[in-house]
Amino acid sequence: MRALAPLLLLLACEKPTLPTPDDGVALAALRVEPAEVEAITGPGGGVPIQFTAYATTSANDGEQRIESAEWSLSNRSAGSIDQDGRFVPSDSNGGISWVTVRLAGQEAQATVTVRYVDSVVQEGVDRAWFEGQDWVEDDRLWSYPEDGVNLPRNTPSIHFQWAAPDAVPMQAWRLRFRSALTDISIYTTDLGWIADEATWAGLVSTNAGGSLSVDLWGVGDGIAVKAPQHAVTVNRMDARGAIYYWSPSATGIMELPYGGQAEEYLTVNTTGHCIGCHAISNTGLMALTFDGGNAPLGVWDMEDEAWQQYADAGLLGNFKTYSPDGRWLLSTFQGVLRLHDGTTGAFLQELPLAETVTQVDWSPDGSRVALVATTSHSADWVFGGGRIVTMDHLGEGSFGPLVDLYTPVAGLNAYYPAWSPDSEWLAFNLSDGDSYDDATARLVVMPGDGGRAVFLDAANRDTELTNSWPRWGPLPDDDILWLAFSSKRSYGGITAGIPQIWVTAFDPVVAAEGGDPSWPAFWLPGQDPAQGNHIPVWAE
Repeated sequence: MRALAPLLLLLACEKPTLPTPDDGVALAALRVEPAEVEAITGPGGGVPIQFTAYATTSANDGEQRIESAEWSLSNRSAGSIDQDGRFVPSDSNGGISWVTVRLAGQEAQATVTVRYVDSVVQEGVDRAWFEGQDWVEDDRLWSYPEDGVNLPRNTPSIHFQWAAPDAVPMQAWRLRFRSALTDISIYTTDLGWIADEATWAGLVSTNAGGSLSVDLWGVGDGIAVKAPQHAVTVNRMDARGAIYYWSPSATGIMELPYGGQAEEYLTVNTTGHCIGCHAISNTGLMALTFDGGNAPLGVWDMEDEAWQQYADAGLLGNFKTYSPDGRWLLSTFQGVLRLHDGTTGAFLQELPLAETVTQVDWSPDGSRVALVATTSHSADWVFGGGRIVTMDHLGEGSFGPLVDLYTPVAGLNAYYPAWSPDSEWLAFNLSDGDSYDDATARLVVMPGDGGRAVFLDAANRDTELTNSWPRWGPLPDDDILWLAFSSKRSYGGITAGIPQIWVTAFDPVVAAEGGDPSWPAFWLPGQDPAQGNHIPVWAE
């Protein structure tokens, strides 16, 4: 036993080092028991688990239990561990964590999986009503969300919504969330559920990077129905920035920090003007249009909250875009492309182009500009025969000729081009009619260098939903990109036929393979469902 004695003397040191006894014995290996273990927890907590470390030395005289060592967890939201190896599960969520023990330059690991189990029962509901039923599946029950929706981790709670079959009076409903780490049931008489902040935070943090299965059952007088199981994917990363969108209902621009609530930003109430089409620079300036189409162009300093150019400056421009360095501003006015100073907004020159153009967007890498070339041009926002074109930025505010990127088949109209934050992809709209509020508008994406255009079928869902104005979110620290757009689809039983901001996930790998890279879209929480909302410019 003398071989372990020098080790045990050093275990209490803050930074143990290998012993060097005269006989040359050293620590050869560590291991932890149990190597893998599962724990059940809930609001009252879970049963503690004792981990034990065992050491083997170079003397090969048998394995010995270590009484004291340095213990740590890779995921401290799953629980806590003390320096005796005693793990206590969290009482607020589940999770998977490595349990690591360290000693004298060696370490060993075990894995603990904590599953969070809870039930929330509304007063007057008896869980026994759901036992022993002969369930009949009904695919009409779910109203929102769609199956397979993918959410950034910091998305506020979805409002899960459903409807009674054929308006039959129902006694109660059970909503259940399950994964390897979660099992939470909600028993309610309502036709919807929004989680409180703590419950939702536990659900998404526990399952970030994975998915939840969502089940729904309903019981009534002589009826027991269940909905098809839905899946909700929780992305491992947050969405960043704020979305500035135009609301005709608010007569101006609304600001919605992702995960927060929308507030009036530049509206008739704050400026005395209706503020419409807008673009935001990386230097914190917003170029905008006062009081409708073909009206004055202004520039607002978002940091200093001051006008660089006001409505009386004599500037003009409908659709706008900034160069990535903020040095230049491009606008279109009555089919003509105009160059402005990016700081002051001052008009510099009209750019001579061979065609009528509108709806301009500068690539984030600064190399190219995308536009719409039109054959029938009533206004910058009303036209037919649109096709997507690009032109190279040659530097110093000079540009190359227009180059065709996408020409739709006869009878279709392409418009609203928007570069992805990595400049690799171009999203746009394709519709059967003109560019203004066309119900047939669908979301399409294609490589920025040209190639096959792909319909975002999962995001588009159905026809006649006016899926319009695609705009990308900031580049995330993840493989998934986010795309916001306006749509008149129903938001459960809350809105129908009112344009609202929706968001879809986008997988560039699937897009490169020619598949549909989108997920079913989700309603952007925090906006007013009674307002009509458009042009979701997403900025950090």
